[in-house]
Amino acid sequence: MLNLPFLMLGEGQFLARTLWIKERYLQQILRGEKTLEVRVGYPNILRLKPGDVIRLNDRYPATIRKATRYDNFQELLEAEDPRTIAPHLPAGELLSALRSIYPPQKEALGVVALELELSATTS
Repeated sequence: MLNLPFLMLGEGQFLARTLWIKERYLQQILRGEKTLEVRVGYPNILRLKPGDVIRLNDRYPATIRKATRYDNFQELLEAEDPRTIAPHLPAGELLSALRSIYPPQKEALGVVALELELSATTS
């Protein structure tokens, strides 16, 4: 059951998975400044797919529009606009910022860029 984007509570009732985000980054998402959330390839992240509805910090529903896998952060930054990941961070600092969050053994799991769209009720 845990491999699904939703947990079944009862007949016809589902609980969306929660994606926990540091508050300052969550606020950037809520303001529409940050549209990509970057994670490493943990099994629960790799199971997410376009169309899945998740809850940001267990409060804000969002839909995954796109989930793109990359081998590492460098490949991610060659393909994605850094402003969609960290709108207030100079692009040249983003690689070191990501690597300060995730050590090499975590980056080795692969990288996933989740394009998020907030539900209309959160805007």
